Amino acid sequence: MKVVPTLLGDTATILLLSSNPKEQQMLTKVLSATGCMIQVVSSLQEAEQTIMHGHIDLLVADYDQQSQMLEANGHVALDNFLARFSLQPASHWVNGKTKILLLAERRGKEDMRNIFNLSFVSNIVAKSHDFDPDELIITVGKIIRNDIFGLEKYLCYGAMPVAYEVTSSHQKPFLLQALSEYAAGLGINKRIASAACGVVDELLMNAIYNAPIYANGVRPYARRARTAPVELQPDETCFFSFANDGRQLVVSVRDRFGSLTPEKIRSYLVRCFSMGADQIEHKQGGAGMGFYFIMENLNKLVINISPGRGTELIGIIDISGSYRDYVERYKSFHIFVG
Repeated sequence: MKVVPTLLGDTATILLLSSNPKEQQMLTKVLSATGCMIQVVSSLQEAEQTIMHGHIDLLVADYDQQSQMLEANGHVALDNFLARFSLQPASHWVNGKTKILLLAERRGKEDMRNIFNLSFVSNIVAKSHDFDPDELIITVGKIIRNDIFGLEKYLCYGAMPVAYEVTSSHQKPFLLQALSEYAAGLGINKRIASAACGVVDELLMNAIYNAPIYANGVRPYARRARTAPVELQPDETCFFSFANDGRQLVVSVRDRFGSLTPEKIRSYLVRCFSMGADQIEHKQGGAGMGFYFIMENLNKLVINISPGRGTELIGIIDISGSYRDYVERYKSFHIFVG
């Protein structure tokens, strides 16, 4: 086991679980940028011993690599270990229990369903030949510092977001047109721009119709048809923002309620990736395909939740290459609760 010191005496501790020496070196460099204490192990046995000797705030695990190293039922053995590990208390730097961050390669729908069905899953960073170190640093920083909101975190310094307060469902066509014109001005592939607008359409509908909730648990607009107009009260308005930094188009919709839960999100995604008869929620006000559609059309989905205060969904789309590059890029997924 290697321990990488930092300049900070009292800070969070990250356990990096990776058996590839080259990847260990690269990931250690990236993680050290967060100012955390980094401990590096190559096997579950080493990880177990390390955990017994003190608090670990965050485990960063190469999910596919470790599963392949184990014998039969590799994923099951690793999942059981991670589930047990996630119940350990973290330090004062990290609220609640130890967090798990998985590095995962491109996966099929069945694999995605199985991953989302794991109770400990909150952060999945896409692992590929074009691994994004910025995403890993941002993710760790948000977990450790409990500073979760804002699309600016996913943009390079100097990028200027365009922001709107949304007070009515009547604004949706105007807002989608604003995004469409913005994307056209950047020269983004029309199919990518269309995907971005489709995602924002879904995010706005969720924030306008589903998010508002009264103290007694009643959602005043949730049962309305999505074609029925809604005028939001001053304390019900939501916020829509978008920006780019030349590499990524980032969109964000934030409500004032924070009633969405990680468990509900995972249940939506498990059902949708199951592709079975229960894939669609048959209820007034729309089908439960929203999160599946959002996930399928984004390269990165970030969900920030502050219970009772707000939920922010951030969608990130790669615009640095062709439409094929966008489609083939591996997907990342994050839930942060602050």
